[in-house]
Amino acid sequence: MQTCMTRYGLVLVAALVACGGQEISSRSGEEALETQEQTLNVPEGWIGHQLGLSAPRLRPVEKVRGFVTPQQGELPSIDRIAEQTGPTKPGGVIRAMGPDGTIYEVLLPEADVAKLGSEMRQRGLNGSSFDSSAPRGGSGWSNSADSRLRWFNSSADWPRDTIGVVSPNGSSWCTGTLFDGRLVLTALHCILDGYGNWVGAQFRAGQDGSSRPYASVNHTWKYYDQGFFDNNCHNWKTTGYRLVCEQYDWAVLVLADVPRNSSGGTPGYMGVSYNPSDGSTAVYTMYHAGYPSCGSGGRPSGCVDNSMWGQNAACAIGSFFNPVGGWNRNFWHGCDMSGGHSGGPLYSWSPGSGGPYILATNIAETCTGAGCTGAVPNVAYRIDQWLFDWLMYWRSIY
Repeated sequence: MQTCMTRYGLVLVAALVACGGQEISSRSGEEALETQEQTLNVPEGWIGHQLGLSAPRLRPVEKVRGFVTPQQGELPSIDRIAEQTGPTKPGGVIRAMGPDGTIYEVLLPEADVAKLGSEMRQRGLNGSSFDSSAPRGGSGWSNSADSRLRWFNSSADWPRDTIGVVSPNGSSWCTGTLFDGRLVLTALHCILDGYGNWVGAQFRAGQDGSSRPYASVNHTWKYYDQGFFDNNCHNWKTTGYRLVCEQYDWAVLVLADVPRNSSGGTPGYMGVSYNPSDGSTAVYTMYHAGYPSCGSGGRPSGCVDNSMWGQNAACAIGSFFNPVGGWNRNFWHGCDMSGGHSGGPLYSWSPGSGGPYILATNIAETCTGAGCTGAVPNVAYRIDQWLFDWLMYWRSIY
């Protein structure tokens, strides 16, 4: 089974959505939708104010009728279609959902997002929460071999606990990564069921089998690209996962609180970075880890549900494709994976001090297990400058 997808576009407006990890019952009749515009709350010392920027305005556009609850062990499996079928619609309109299921447009100039993202990078505010610069030391499987090892929770888990389970039902559904205390980057298809319905989801940082070192946390808001829906990618179980879907398959979850352990400690978070050069990005030393479902094809030998698996060696990077706005939005990679790894990070210390940095997310596999013969059978969603600016914008607010 496969569990991954992605893309981007232009930014004129944005919107917000939240599920909070709980089902929202269907409304009876036409439940009144609050039509009044409101201003998104920002911190008192928000960096945007220092740059002369105004907080985003939110305009409600619709309300989600309810969230589905998948069966235990079910996966958001993807049938990837290499060929593009029919016309495509441009993305780049950010949407978001609030805790009550209301979807908003965020009225925000694209130039403001770019200005804030640039400022965050110049000030070095895009790094991780870790001090170390030393890296941790072979789904679709590259070259028919699974090189993953279980990454146990241990004393040497400084980047490990930033990765966690994104799940609507307690199982190994998908993977996500903290890029700030309350912000999780994952794949958009991880919070949909493939038939056009939203699912509620929690985040469980650093889970290791039945051990949960940090409390499960619901999310409140989520951000995503409307292009995924405009191209009917939310119905991938009936239409297939097309090339255009790979250009929009990302989502950001805003957690209700920072994950904490019994002593009040937090897992930390990874940094975020980008490189405009395909060639330079390809030679970065990248690693990947995720939470495979033990019911999926290509699962690792000795699989334990809700346990993290990754390779000791760096992953091979293949060709880049899917150009959007002057950037190739996707690339092939050889990080071994299986169902449940969707949304997991491809991360690196190569961009410089302040790492590890998330450079991409894992979104799709094109073959399963030992049936994979190529060196780079899997697809990543690359963080370009546009998405980087947005991730920094949310980091500045939350």
